[in-house]
Amino acid sequence: MPTHGDADRLGRLLLVPEDARTPLTGVCRPEVLDEVVGRCGPTAAAWVAETGRGLLDITVHELADCESAVLTPKDHELLELIAVWVALRLSGDTAPSAPVTTDIEDVVRTHVERGFELDSALTLIRIAHGQITGDLLRSCEKVVPAPDLPDVMRHVSTTLFEAVEALCRLVSRRFSAERDRWLTGRDAQRRNTVWEILRGADMDEARASRRLGYDLTQNHLGLLLRAQDSTRSDGLERVAARVLERAGCTATLLVPAGAGRLWGWGAVPTTGPKDLSGHPLPLGVQVAAGLPAPGLDGMRLTHHQARTAARVGDRMRDVHRIYEYRTLELVALLLADEPAAGDFVRRELGALAEDTASAATLRATLKCYLDQDRSLAAAAERLHVAKNTVLYRARKAAQLRGRPLGENRLHLHAALCLADALGPALLREQNRTGPIPLDATA
Repeated sequence: MPTHGDADRLGRLLLVPEDARTPLTGVCRPEVLDEVVGRCGPTAAAWVAETGRGLLDITVHELADCESAVLTPKDHELLELIAVWVALRLSGDTAPSAPVTTDIEDVVRTHVERGFELDSALTLIRIAHGQITGDLLRSCEKVVPAPDLPDVMRHVSTTLFEAVEALCRLVSRRFSAERDRWLTGRDAQRRNTVWEILRGADMDEARASRRLGYDLTQNHLGLLLRAQDSTRSDGLERVAARVLERAGCTATLLVPAGAGRLWGWGAVPTTGPKDLSGHPLPLGVQVAAGLPAPGLDGMRLTHHQARTAARVGDRMRDVHRIYEYRTLELVALLLADEPAAGDFVRRELGALAEDTASAATLRATLKCYLDQDRSLAAAAERLHVAKNTVLYRARKAAQLRGRPLGENRLHLHAALCLADALGPALLREQNRTGPIPLDATA
């Protein structure tokens, strides 16, 4: 059995990323990654980040044929936390530290609150265990002297097995506790009623309204709220209530939807679109909003629109903390086939689609010009430049495009809308195959 010092040296010997030249940033909290740096060194922290990303890719591939499997950003964090715990265990720690335990429990809470079963977390641990064990045993063969190899490989295998066993016990205990809390909490009945509505179940509208304390016959404005740090999400209800109040809502329905997640609806007098863009939000909080719609069907529709707005908003290059379906609907429809959308943008814009600052300025000016129905005066006022500047940029944009601005004007305007929303994500040539996207808004 290696001594503490031997274990520390073994950890530093094995926990080396395959490509040390590429700096990697982990998804765990800095407090957790700093613990790896302090205990195992910066190289081990890079190994943790690389391993977490690799495990995510492997998991996506293994679950690709499982239609019921859903991955969330928290699952990437769990996979990286497994690598963190392996690194600490190999370096001599005998139990997960408080920061690691807290974050693993937070991931479990997210699974419970999204209706996942215990097996979903244990499956991720199983996949990670198999992959990490194989990787480290291969590393042993490269760096450990032949006479010591059998003992070291036996030690690594045993240590990883014990680490995973401890992790499974922690996850199982926390899952049971969180499931009991979730099912018996004061919001459980309201939450289950909302889930049934969103699933389209047959429901007595009056009875459901009484159960929720919210009139379902009204026009509903749906919101999705997300806190970037799910451990600091207690204020989401206050944020939702404030946004809905400023939108003119006379009643609200707020339902926790997972760690750092909240679903909200507000009753509004009309189905006219609400402009929410001017509402200030706390740092680290994002809001997505649908369009007002009436009744149970409207409640489902505005929620679906808010989900769509959140999904598109996550792809946008600019940091907008409030995403509205009313402004993103066209982009959402055009993105139904993203590779085709990218081809469409590059084909319609030509050299104007270059990923440069000058091309971006020309695209923004041309889009504003078309938004203002080709009024030089209106575009100049909106952009705070002279009319001649707008005219010059529009002509330059036409030259780069290689076609007159009046040719396929609708296509041109749509391509500019897509490029404005997603920027480099569509302007650069994309690989048509890739991992299944994480469901960040479920």
